[in-house]
Amino acid sequence: MESCEEGNAPESEPVQRTQPLCRFFSQGRHCSFGNRCKFLHVRDDAGAHEKKANRTPSQPQVHQDPGGNVGHRPPHPNKSRAGPPAAGRRPCRYFLSGHCTMEDRCRFWHPPQLPSVDDLPVSGDQMRPAQRMIPVPRPGILQEVKLCDLTEDVAKQLRETEIKQLKKRFPKDRLIIQERSDGKVTFYRMTVEATDPDWPFDLKEIDIMVSFPDSYPQEVFTLNVPLDQDLPAVMARHAQQASLEWLQAKHATNLLRGKVELLFRPFLRWLDRSLERLFTEGARQLKKEIDVERAGLQFIPYQELQAAVCEKSENDTSSEPASDTTAAPVEMTEGESAVDGGKLPRSGCDEEQQQEEEVSHLVENIKISDPRRGTEVKVLGLRLGENTATLVAQKITVSLVCNRCKVPADLILNGRTACTAQCEKCSTSINAAYRPCMLHHYSDVLGYLDLHNVTPADLVLQDCDLIVGCLSCSQESPVQNLSYGQTQELNCEHCHSKLSILADSVRFQYIQPRTDKSGSSAVSYKTIRDPAVQKGKPLPDKGACKHYKQSHRWLRFPCCGRAYACDACHDDDQDHPMELATRMICGYCAKEQPYGNGRPCISCGSMMTRGTRTSYWEGGLGCRNKVKMNRNDRQKYANTNKTVSRKAAREKK
Repeated sequence: MESCEEGNAPESEPVQRTQPLCRFFSQGRHCSFGNRCKFLHVRDDAGAHEKKANRTPSQPQVHQDPGGNVGHRPPHPNKSRAGPPAAGRRPCRYFLSGHCTMEDRCRFWHPPQLPSVDDLPVSGDQMRPAQRMIPVPRPGILQEVKLCDLTEDVAKQLRETEIKQLKKRFPKDRLIIQERSDGKVTFYRMTVEATDPDWPFDLKEIDIMVSFPDSYPQEVFTLNVPLDQDLPAVMARHAQQASLEWLQAKHATNLLRGKVELLFRPFLRWLDRSLERLFTEGARQLKKEIDVERAGLQFIPYQELQAAVCEKSENDTSSEPASDTTAAPVEMTEGESAVDGGKLPRSGCDEEQQQEEEVSHLVENIKISDPRRGTEVKVLGLRLGENTATLVAQKITVSLVCNRCKVPADLILNGRTACTAQCEKCSTSINAAYRPCMLHHYSDVLGYLDLHNVTPADLVLQDCDLIVGCLSCSQESPVQNLSYGQTQELNCEHCHSKLSILADSVRFQYIQPRTDKSGSSAVSYKTIRDPAVQKGKPLPDKGACKHYKQSHRWLRFPCCGRAYACDACHDDDQDHPMELATRMICGYCAKEQPYGNGRPCISCGSMMTRGTRTSYWEGGLGCRNKVKMNRNDRQKYANTNKTVSRKAAREKK
């Protein structure tokens, strides 16, 4: 039948599709109308495409549906898509992704699919490209070994690997190899440059010198930061010390894990990450030394001082007179007789230990001329300006509390004479003395108090006489009316430089006396108590007073600079008008802070007052929301059963 219809149909005039397609049949679904469907039943499937490829372009396409309908199928307009796309036609993105539900009915261009490389015919002279080989992993270089597997040959191999990697990592212009005169030790000096693209400093590199001992990696390689480079000496020493600490910690960690590791490459990675921090900390130390040099001070490290004392003691020992040398045999005979008597002679180790103790005792005497004793007065939050060098308190006013009757009293102390007084209530003898110290950028100790039968409570900073030293001209100027938490700015009387001082609070700390080796001290300290106000411990009665039982704080009033529990306590003790407090002291942790009503403590987080509103009515000052109000409050259910007229309800609206 198909051949007959093909013969009857004219070849020059292809059959045009006049009827629309049945959407059910074209999508592969069942059409319930069957032969009675008024739409054309044509299905574009894979078999139709194969037949279309086998036919000639001039032959019309005939399709017979399962219902017996025969229709002529003209060449599809998308048949010419095998060639290049027309201008302005876009490829179908769904077809490119793998499947397009519209198939030939899609108005976008479906590009022809090229056959894969494996399906292409291969001629005799052309060979098919070889298949891709699976990459074989490169054997790793030995970096770490367990301690149980470590031998001399393995250690030697690890050391050679480390040196070989070092030479490959650094080019010749950044690596200098030096040997010692005996040829046993080789030094490698290299330049390490920071890789951070946001490097903040002008100096971007640092020179290091390393040497690997014969027992490496069982012990850490030596590291030095040369001083003959652009890096300041202070920063170089700080970088060297931090690097050595990291190497020792890393090596100790590996030993605990039972292994040894090549440390040079991990050290370079750590140095690259930490170089900015090392430069920053070193720059801070450099600034400190410059400020100290400007102030005319000099700090000697403990190690240098101990070495100087040892050298001095050796010189004194070598310069002994000849008479002592002649007396040596006699001492030996005495020692022999002592041995015969049953006494053991002192060995060389004991002599060295005794010498070290004497040296340390001399160093302590040189380092601390006035030992710390009594009650230390430390200024917290001390900030001195750029041109402010030192600060000394010649006269202070201290609030003291009697140990017997707890009555406060104010004493004015100077650094020359001790003050003796009696308690107003119990007539107990009170003794107090003040030893001033110098405040500067590296010390916040104002001085020391020697007290008897009293305990310090507060320092009235506003009544203290202070002397500030200028860093520019090295002259001193008086300072008065210094308040807590407020920056005092003034000009030098000689060079008119700007000076500034800021102090947040003061802490009293009792220092335990030093005891002798026998365990007994010369003075009995049974009557001495800790200060009344200590940071981290609550105030007396947690800051409450007889006027306000629920207020757990002390207020510092700027009119006199003293701290009282409330304004009524201030008026009872002072005779001047009160000014509103600007700072307060927490009653739970004794932290001094700016005044804030209804706010928790910035240190311990405790509420020092009951707050502005509670769950009770309190005459209209407390909670006004009846939903949140306490159910025991009579205002919660007030006027709930009251009759309201419609007129009143309308007026409220």
